[in-house]
Amino acid sequence: MLFMESITIFLAQLWGPALLAMGVGIFVSKGYYTKIYRDIEKEPLALLLFGFVGVAAGIAHIQAHNVWSNLPEIIVSLLGWILLAKAFVFLIKPKLADEWGNRVGNAKMIPTATAVAVVIGGYLTWVGYFMM
Repeated sequence: MLFMESITIFLAQLWGPALLAMGVGIFVSKGYYTKIYRDIEKEPLALLLFGFVGVAAGIAHIQAHNVWSNLPEIIVSLLGWILLAKAFVFLIKPKLADEWGNRVGNAKMIPTATAVAVVIGGYLTWVGYFMM
């Protein structure tokens, strides 16, 4: 892991703080994030826009970075593919995206998913800013 392409570092610098901040934000203000989610799910135009922006960003991400050599590269590549898959779900089957969100909320999986976001975000922040 001595050498990573600069695109991996760049994307780790983007994804890391974003996931870390979102994860900490959900731990600190779960009700606020739940309200945002509930408000957005009622707005079909917002879901459509998230889908379009997500597909464009996901394709751009994958075109720029689809490398599977070491752990940071694998995580960054997976995030691009997950972004693209979720965006396609928003565009093709928005009710399915809503059902998944409800299942995660009802199954009390939010703390686990948030902890995963904090760990991955912290790791990518460390890789992006301190392992350069």
